[in-house]
Amino acid sequence: MALAGGSALTAAARLLTVPRPPAPAPIRVGLREIAAAAGVSVMTVSLALRGNPRISVATRDRIKRLADELGYHPDPELSRLMNHLRTSRTARGKIGIALVDFYPTPHFVENAYNAKLRRGAERRATELGFSVSPMHAADYHLNLRHLLKVIRARGIEGALLLPSVVPTELDASANWNGISVLSTSKSLLAPRFHCVVPNQFGNTMRLFETLEASGHRRIAAVFDETFDERTAHNFTAAVSWKPRDRATLIVPQAVSAPERLDLVARWLAQQEPEAVFAQSDAVTAALPRLRRLRPTLSFQVISLGVHHSNGFPYVDEGAELIGAAAIDLLGGMIYYHETGIPAHPRTTLIDGQLVLTRKTFGRRPPLTAQVEPSRAKQLRVES
Repeated sequence: MALAGGSALTAAARLLTVPRPPAPAPIRVGLREIAAAAGVSVMTVSLALRGNPRISVATRDRIKRLADELGYHPDPELSRLMNHLRTSRTARGKIGIALVDFYPTPHFVENAYNAKLRRGAERRATELGFSVSPMHAADYHLNLRHLLKVIRARGIEGALLLPSVVPTELDASANWNGISVLSTSKSLLAPRFHCVVPNQFGNTMRLFETLEASGHRRIAAVFDETFDERTAHNFTAAVSWKPRDRATLIVPQAVSAPERLDLVARWLAQQEPEAVFAQSDAVTAALPRLRRLRPTLSFQVISLGVHHSNGFPYVDEGAELIGAAAIDLLGGMIYYHETGIPAHPRTTLIDGQLVLTRKTFGRRPPLTAQVEPSRAKQLRVES
């Protein structure tokens, strides 16, 4: 009897330990459930949740409120897939981007930096399937409202604004609503759009750190007046970080070319720098005159961009990378229908790199890549 009772208890214990069936997974709330609750189509829900102005404000607010009440959360993987499908559709030319420049004349020769930025943007736009339309404000007599009217008439949804050669304020009365806009420069002073720009302050600070690690103490910098203004003073701010060891020459825009060379040569002769960071070719053009003034003077020259370097080391701002990154961000803005002038403009900074060569002015030893490992990836060495 004892054994029988024990068997009964064991059987009961087994019954108690049988695993219960798992609870049913919670039903994921999707666009269809929201559409059924709101009494609208799935497309209306999709547009409303992305803030598309084709849906009235009242309907957008009602759908967003219902989505919150039902516990809706976007599926990142589904969003990625839909973005891919949307991008594929653009290959048939349904979504266009205008590359807009604000040069003073229709046949203005584009500088090397802007040309590289344009190439990077066009290449990336083609990779993503966007159609690209170069548009020149000068063709519309710099009438921004007329240009925007043409953009809308062509069904173009995005506009990438290229850097201006002078600080520029665009027509404040122009209506950008319905167009996704991204700038690639601080030279467009107003209105303020989201923008992708080189990390000018950070690049300059890293350059000076590299110079100091190589034993350079007296560092000078030469910038054009309008360049300093249209780059939001980022370069001069970096130079001013250590004012006792660094000096800056701002070349007035009004001076003639001969006066410019004389000004730069005499200033460098007075400063006796160990390294000079030059934004333009003002320094390299003044070197022959400086050699006559101070035959024994010797220093390292670092230019901004290979187009001004004349064989000296230079800071590569990555213009093509900036153009490509700008298209990536603008594509996202188009997808989420982020249009018009933003209430809170965002700035994306792209790091550049120092490209080393062996050329110096005088007998100054060339720069080397023998710096801290944390900065080695910011250097490139050309033979």
